[in-house]
Amino acid sequence: MIAYLLKKFPRLSETFVLNEILRQEELGTPVHVFARREVDDEPRHPQFSQLKAQVELVPSASGSDPWRELFLHEDLNSVSLDHFASVVRDVLQYDHPRLHKVITEALYVRRRAAELGVDHIHVHFATDSAYVAMLVRELGGPTYSITAHAKDIYRSAVHSGLLSRMIEGSEFTVTVCDANVVHLNNILTEAAAKRVRRLYNGIDLELFEWTDSGRDEDHVIGVGRLVPKKGFEVLLRALALMREEGRVVQTTIVGTGTEAEALAALIVELDLGDYVTLTGAQNQAFVQALMARATVHCLPCVVDTDGNKDALPTVLLESISGGLPCISTTVSGIPEILDQGEAGIIVEQGDVQGTAQALVRLLDDAQLRAQFAKRGRAHAEESFDAKKQAIILKAWFDEVGDGGKQA
Repeated sequence: MIAYLLKKFPRLSETFVLNEILRQEELGTPVHVFARREVDDEPRHPQFSQLKAQVELVPSASGSDPWRELFLHEDLNSVSLDHFASVVRDVLQYDHPRLHKVITEALYVRRRAAELGVDHIHVHFATDSAYVAMLVRELGGPTYSITAHAKDIYRSAVHSGLLSRMIEGSEFTVTVCDANVVHLNNILTEAAAKRVRRLYNGIDLELFEWTDSGRDEDHVIGVGRLVPKKGFEVLLRALALMREEGRVVQTTIVGTGTEAEALAALIVELDLGDYVTLTGAQNQAFVQALMARATVHCLPCVVDTDGNKDALPTVLLESISGGLPCISTTVSGIPEILDQGEAGIIVEQGDVQGTAQALVRLLDDAQLRAQFAKRGRAHAEESFDAKKQAIILKAWFDEVGDGGKQA
């Protein structure tokens, strides 16, 4: 059995995790999900109802007793105090502010993995969940692997020493684009870098079937969390610039986040209230319908002040799959999604003028939109098909089951 160890599950912004688990279940992999925190109060994607796996909430540090985990489960080959002390002394070097919490969680997950017959743990994001998985393994539990994304490897606060240790201890670490591989090679130890494999996130191409008809005229959309790295301020300022030059387009921005109030205020400041709609959080069915009728998807991603940035935005994968032409930026793996400019327009991050020009160009050129739509769908079928990606990942899981690396 494979266990997924996640911070929260399900999450509206992490469709790629849900899709991956569903695909593994379709391939016959028994899955159990450990969620380390309560789920957010937000809409759920309809596909969640297809999930077979049980989702188990890991007790918080305040609701769990590490001493019980250490001393009351001898039948599950409990950890000796000497070994436990050795592991704890070794990880103290990283000065992790939540060490007591992740150790408590690791003891719980280790025991439950033994009770459930979990052979391997997979983690999304090389953050505290990966730390827990590493400790589970070092305390004698099952092997683990990691999928590294963006905030977990790019932020300035990332501890490269701990990151290297977590990745070196994994059977393998997936990362979602070639740009990430280059970055990781620059910050990891040599031994850790050898564990890294690139596997694009896959999406369900059947949910985003290519369409070239029934689209609105001059309807721009932006989909994503309302956080600085998505660059929605750039989009709004580009729309204001277009309006000053006599071009007004209806725009729908879908998502919620820390920048919601600031963006709403900017819409008022730029006098865009009659043209721009903020819908808040919406499920995948809503987004699918919106993408099927929009003219252009603009996601002008930027690098945040703390180094955080997108790696491979799922919404762009969904857009090109459905024939919706996209405008985005040079950040991380985005050029890989847009096939280096063959499947969409790429502008420099933060370029308001360039974003406005790209919007006008794409809105005014139906032939170019059709060209991007056709190439985008073909590129999605070649590189981002969830079924193909799931088969590759399952093969890697099976390799671990056949022995993997030595512990």
